[in-house]
Amino acid sequence: MSREVALWGRIKDTAIPALIKAGHKVDLQRLENLVGVGHPDVEGCIDSQQVWIELKSEARPKRLDTPIRPKLRASQSEWHKERAAAGFRYNWVLLQVGSSRTALLYLIPGDRYDDIKAVTEFELTELSVLSPTATPADVLIRATRGW
Repeated sequence: MSREVALWGRIKDTAIPALIKAGHKVDLQRLENLVGVGHPDVEGCIDSQQVWIELKSEARPKRLDTPIRPKLRASQSEWHKERAAAGFRYNWVLLQVGSSRTALLYLIPGDRYDDIKAVTEFELTELSVLSPTATPADVLIRATRGW
């Protein structure tokens, strides 16, 4: 199973049920878009706010100063730039570093997509809008507040 599939599993199996249990209205879908290019992996609505989230997942490097290099695509960069230029502030990159439930989650505004090409975890913490130890449910709620 790919790391991104596992990250979607964390969202689908833990975050969405936790939000629904807490009384939130949630409809998130993983997109497998063969027609368009560059669209984020997840689109949906939480409490009437639309969000778009690009999922990235990388192994934790052995050394803290080793850069993390997520696979970035020009089409994804363009999508985020165009949305930002149109005034949208609810498009994100969710980068998971590490594996399983101990992985850290970095929620990065979509207009900073190109800034994650080679970064340390310290730099990711600076880019993220919330603590990397936040739960997947907390990450989703934060995404609804925009940049």
